[in-house]
Amino acid sequence: MQMKRIIIYSTVLVAIVAVLNACRKDDNPRIPALEKFEWMPLFVKDQATDVSIDGKEPSSFVAKFTLDKYFETDINPQKVDIIMIKNGNIGNIKMIKPDVTTFPTTVEITGPQLETLFGEPIVLGDDFTIGVDIITPGGKKFEAFPAIGNSYAAGITAQPGASPTLNYISACVFDKNSFNGPYEVIEDEFADYAPGAIIDVKPGAGANQISVTCYPSPDYGTNRKPMLVDVNPTTFVATVAKQVIGDYFGAPPGATVEGTGTVNPCGDEISLSLNINISGYPEWSDQTLILHKK
Repeated sequence: MQMKRIIIYSTVLVAIVAVLNACRKDDNPRIPALEKFEWMPLFVKDQATDVSIDGKEPSSFVAKFTLDKYFETDINPQKVDIIMIKNGNIGNIKMIKPDVTTFPTTVEITGPQLETLFGEPIVLGDDFTIGVDIITPGGKKFEAFPAIGNSYAAGITAQPGASPTLNYISACVFDKNSFNGPYEVIEDEFADYAPGAIIDVKPGAGANQISVTCYPSPDYGTNRKPMLVDVNPTTFVATVAKQVIGDYFGAPPGATVEGTGTVNPCGDEISLSLNINISGYPEWSDQTLILHKK
């Protein structure tokens, strides 16, 4: 096993090492006693349960995790409290499980439990971080989320397989089938649609493609073809390759569109910047189209 990294805790941070080297404790009784304590928490998610929070259905979240000690030979603390913060707010710490003395120990958490703890619904992007407050055998407490400084010596997280904290994030995985149904026009800079108009969105034939039937609107043209939007499932960047979308009244046939944008992976929003070309007219560039799912 690799050499342990000794975790040294102190109630006061001493920044000037030279002073410590030059002075004896008896010379300055205000220098605090140091306590050496070797114990490093190890969190492991149960992969048979949820490893993230479904941004579309956060109340369905059910997860289990195990808390153990990183080094098998470490002397156990007097106890630890398993606690949680939300979105990095160390001023609002919630208790998950107090007075843990046996390792490993397994804990279950749920979406409704998290909403009750923090008194508000889980929304997309919420980040829950779990850590432990440690009470050493000598009775000193070291916090998972201290107001000043760090809980552990530098480099702890660099240990192979180290996981002294755990995160559950509310997110969505891109699924083209989530983009299906009526969408409300929030903004159409090209002005084929007024805000509040409804257009149809469906999954496209491509692996990560959605189909948006918008231009030309029925009031302005015929032979309408769905606009195909390809989405990068990792970055959620949308690309509209140049394509024919239909014919506008009074213009030569074959109006085209191309552009880029982004989508919300939950399927709730499509935001595009489009270049629209109607034969015989100058191109309309960077026309914003924003759609929200009804």
